[in-house]
Amino acid sequence: MSAYLSFEWLKFGKRWMPRVIVVLLVGLTVLAFWGQGTREGGRADLFLPRGWLAALSFASFFAPFFWPVLGGSWAGNEYGWGTIRAVLTRRPNRIEHVLAALAILLIGVAMGIVAILVTGSVAGIAVTALTGNNVWTSGVWSNDFLTTLIKGILTAWYVSAFYLVLAYAAATIFRSAAVGIAFGIGSTLAQFVLRGIFFDLGGVWKDIALHFPVVYANSMITQVVGGQLVPGTSLARITPEDPSAGQSLVALAIYGAIFLALALLAVRTRDVTA
Repeated sequence: MSAYLSFEWLKFGKRWMPRVIVVLLVGLTVLAFWGQGTREGGRADLFLPRGWLAALSFASFFAPFFWPVLGGSWAGNEYGWGTIRAVLTRRPNRIEHVLAALAILLIGVAMGIVAILVTGSVAGIAVTALTGNNVWTSGVWSNDFLTTLIKGILTAWYVSAFYLVLAYAAATIFRSAAVGIAFGIGSTLAQFVLRGIFFDLGGVWKDIALHFPVVYANSMITQVVGGQLVPGTSLARITPEDPSAGQSLVALAIYGAIFLALALLAVRTRDVTA
């Protein structure tokens, strides 16, 4: 397995796509801090240490539109470039090869979350300086806040990883980067649209909409960090219908496991070089 991981890490270090994704996420985080910093009602969530939680919230909200690009292109382009054909001539363990690539990508997601946290620190300091507030909000930091921060980091990574796995699995199954990216992003957009329609229909349709993956992904970060943000602000707003963090954790794990299992089955049983 170590040989596969080394091979994928080498590719990760050479390719520009991971860097582009992180740069775009960092740029959007700056814009999000700027936009919220202009609204007095939600500005307090940007001051450190709450600014770290705000950055993690933004990272989760942006995740469905960026990490599928990395996951889909990474898996799908292997077939278009012929890398898979070259690798399979050496008769590798196909499952280990797929899982090694995914493991490296998940490490890349973690690095992206760290970059967003650093950006949130700088952006939070900038907002406080421009608005004449203290850089550090007194009375917020505590053991409970530290626990929430750690949980928030893991949650932001978990949500981002889910969207990456979704696109990675689709690209592997259909052997196409375009399909993987389109499925990863398009399915999220479709869920947003259907959720609104099903909610209006009510009854059993609303119950179905409440179990969409995007519902679990979007509510999870708010459930985790919302209690440490300023009550009533947009980042702290939780509705009674939102699933708990535990429910979201289990649901996303099930959805992700199903898609990954289908991808592994496809790679294991069919002629992927065709």
